[in-house]
Amino acid sequence: LLVNQINSCNQMPVFIEKKIGETPKEIIDRYKKDNKDVVKASYAGRLDPMASGLMILLINSECKQQDKYLKLSKTYEFDILFGFKTDTYDVLGKLISYNLVKPDLVDNLEIKSYARKFTQKYPPYSSIVVNKQPLWWWSKNNKLHEIEIPEKEVEIFSIREIKQPNVLSQDSLGTIVKQMINSLSPENFEKFRAPEILDIWAKFFKENEVIPLIKSYRANVSSGTYIRGLTNQIGDDLGCGAIALNIKRIEINI
Repeated sequence: LLVNQINSCNQMPVFIEKKIGETPKEIIDRYKKDNKDVVKASYAGRLDPMASGLMILLINSECKQQDKYLKLSKTYEFDILFGFKTDTYDVLGKLISYNLVKPDLVDNLEIKSYARKFTQKYPPYSSIVVNKQPLWWWSKNNKLHEIEIPEKEVEIFSIREIKQPNVLSQDSLGTIVKQMINSLSPENFEKFRAPEILDIWAKFFKENEVIPLIKSYRANVSSGTYIRGLTNQIGDDLGCGAIALNIKRIEINI
C-alpha cells in the first residue's frame, strides 16, 4: 500500500514531505506549529539534511508504535555524482578527492548486481550512538580511529537506472552544491560545518576543470539502508569515488 492511498483514507500515521536542508527535528517542529492539538510527535525513519521526500510522523499515542513503522521498506530516486569522494558521502561533506571519470566506466556498471543482501557500515557522519556518542561526533572530533564503526545487514530488493539527468556544466554543478548547503537553517549552519565546506567546494571549483558525470537510479530497499552509503560503495567498487548529489524518498511501503 503506497502513501497516497493511506492519506486518502485519513489514517494515521501522518506522512509529510521533507525539503532539502531540513532536519527531522525541524519537521516535527513545523508540524506541531501548524497543528496546535499535537501533544507529542516523533518520526519513524529519518532522512539526512541533504535528502528530501516522504517521512512518517507519529502523533500522540501513535508514538508507541514506532518500532512497527521503523521496519518498513522504502523506495528512493537518487543521482550519483561520479569521481568525487567526501567524508559524508554526499555534498554536505569535506571533499577528499576528485578523479576525472571516463563515461565508459560508468556505462558498464552492472547496477542490478547490487540488488542483494549485504552488510553495510554506517556512514561516518550518521546518528547511530557508539559509546554514548553519535557516530558523527567521533568523526567530527577526529576520534573515529578509537572505535569500531557499527554495521548491519540490509537488502536492496531492486535497483535500476532511470531517466538520464540533465548534463550539468561545472558552473551549474557548483551552483547546485552551494544552494543545497545554503538550504540549511541558520541554527544548523555551523553545526554541519557549512561555512568550511562551502569554502572547500568554492576553492575546488575555482582551481579545477570538472566535467560532471551523473547518473540517476531508482531503488527499493530495506529499512535502514543508507543510499549515500550505497553510493560510496559503488564509487569504491569502480575505483573512482562517488557521492550522492540528490536523494529523494518517493515511497514508504506499508
